[in-house]
Amino acid sequence: MKSTYAPSIRSLLMLLVSACIVPAFLLAGILIAYDLHLARTNFIRSAMAIARANTMEVDKEFATVAAALSALSTSPSFAADNLEAFHAQAADLLVRQNIFNIVLEDNRGQQLMNTVIPSGHPLPLERDDQALKAIHQHRTMHISNLFTGPLSKRQLVSVGVLLVNRAGKENILSGTVPATRFGEILRHQNYPEYWIASILDRTGEIVARSADMERHTGTLAMPEVLKRLREQPEGTFETRTLDGKPMLTVLARAQNSGWTVAIGIPLQVLNNETVNRLRLLVSLTIVTLGAGLFLAWKIGTRIRDAMQGLIAPALALGSGQEVSSINHGLREANEVGLALSKASAMLLAATHQANHDALTGLANRVMLHSFLVQQLSLCSRMGTPLAVLYLDLDGFKLVNDIHGHAVGDELLKQAAERLISRLRKSDLAARMGGDEFAIVLVNSNPSDTLKVIAIIEAMMKLPYDINGVSLVAAASVGHASYPECGSSPERLLDMADQAMYEQKSRRKKSATGTAAVLPQA
Repeated sequence: MKSTYAPSIRSLLMLLVSACIVPAFLLAGILIAYDLHLARTNFIRSAMAIARANTMEVDKEFATVAAALSALSTSPSFAADNLEAFHAQAADLLVRQNIFNIVLEDNRGQQLMNTVIPSGHPLPLERDDQALKAIHQHRTMHISNLFTGPLSKRQLVSVGVLLVNRAGKENILSGTVPATRFGEILRHQNYPEYWIASILDRTGEIVARSADMERHTGTLAMPEVLKRLREQPEGTFETRTLDGKPMLTVLARAQNSGWTVAIGIPLQVLNNETVNRLRLLVSLTIVTLGAGLFLAWKIGTRIRDAMQGLIAPALALGSGQEVSSINHGLREANEVGLALSKASAMLLAATHQANHDALTGLANRVMLHSFLVQQLSLCSRMGTPLAVLYLDLDGFKLVNDIHGHAVGDELLKQAAERLISRLRKSDLAARMGGDEFAIVLVNSNPSDTLKVIAIIEAMMKLPYDINGVSLVAAASVGHASYPECGSSPERLLDMADQAMYEQKSRRKKSATGTAAVLPQA
């Protein structure tokens, strides 16, 4: 092919910098003037987004307590009015859910159970008409404001849910949690050290604070904050602290509880950050534009040399052979683009071949083991379940003996397609060899696993139509669950394999002999 001239990277970079340098100076001036306003606006939006996210955490804590109480209400002891056993179960829930106290009362406010008071002792009548009315009227949970426990003298919050026993009588189950539980929410946010965040109840009383929590819990927020809370559910405004320092305050209200997250940010720090960014932008603009032409020449030369130097190793990595280049309009791109695309194609093909079964396209043993190692590590960290299935086509040898290996191979392909069609994207199916397959079910509890096995067994019993011949090849499936059966890939596969052979033995002993593979008329 006749060679044609193509510009080099170096010459194009020089031309580009020359064309941009003049308008870039003008644009930099506009950006510098606008940056101060934009940085402040973005900072406020970011702070508001953080405050809103924190309100969701607050509501999530209440929802967690309510869910724990609802779960407790399903206890057979409650249904049988066995308050002594129900008291013991509630006491156990306190420790696991960081709940201070649990109280069961009827719709008149008469306590039926109180974990602070031993079972069988007289219980007081503690009526909270507002809470009782709210729960009965809206049939939803009721969240109190911050209060001081009469016995414990601790700052507490109460969550109440409505229960109905078998006789149709309505009861209220309440759980009180310490204010320190909400302090944990703030401690986990990793605010900048100069931010001051507070969680306020519906009256504006401070429940938790990121700094000096013990001193401020139970006190009202600043008057300006209380005024804003009455006017609107969220917003930003500037105010001053008690010692006169200007402060930017961000308010966001939780949708379910009506509580508010308030974040205070010293304006001096905010302005200092903006000015520092402005100075950095000016410095970078001057240095970048001043050195543009010189760096364009140097960088262009280095890019060209680097791209040419990558040709030989890229091709050697793929096949060790040199190839002819094609014209992309740029010499360096012509050389590097083709070399890297060839190497990439070869590497992908080699990787696929190394990790997949050539006949069925499923994962092979190597990929299955690697996938299991990765998923077991995630299960260990997250505490999620996992199941491994081991599957064998019953009587597959008869198919090869009667119909030949070509028909057997086609049956294996169709069996693999059936398995893939019933799995989630997160699961993995692999061919272990011959007519044996393994399946990894991610985040699958025992109940879900049994459902999947039932579906697979029913699906694999369906006839296969191969070259006009209808064949039936049922499957024996064994399974092993993590962590009950083991925590290593080898252990889980062995246990699933043993379970599969046990099922196969049971099926062979059955009188019907449905595991045999027979041609159907």
